[in-house]
Amino acid sequence: MGKTLRDHLFDTIRELGESDLKAFKDKLNNFQPRPGYNRIKWGELEKADAVEITRLLVSYYKEDYAVEVAGKVLEDMDKKNLAHNLFQATGKAPGGTQQTPEPTSSTRTRVTAGVAAPMPREHRPGSARAGDSGDEIDLR
Repeated sequence: MGKTLRDHLFDTIRELGESDLKAFKDKLNNFQPRPGYNRIKWGELEKADAVEITRLLVSYYKEDYAVEVAGKVLEDMDKKNLAHNLFQATGKAPGGTQQTPEPTSSTRTRVTAGVAAPMPREHRPGSARAGDSGDEIDLR
């Protein structure tokens, strides 16, 4: 099973050292979110660890916007490499646009009309389902 946006968010926040984590929380507390969203209160952030910060980001901003917010905060901290890695791993880009995530060796895909989609098991080379004879049935 692949990593979720929340997993990538947590992994990124966990990479921050103690002083960087404190700076991240301070910048996050002062971050001005889009209209319709609220700032995360300092009382909730002050003693939060990476797990709690991830939970707060997702509960306040939902996963997609939480990735964008965390990336912008990291960029403001001059942690552009971490922000870039987060955006690349999640397929998100600053401003809420989608990037094409890097393919993994464990994912086989087919391309249909320019859109990559997981290849159904029955179409993967060397995979057969029980009862498959290979004969096609005309259901007309």
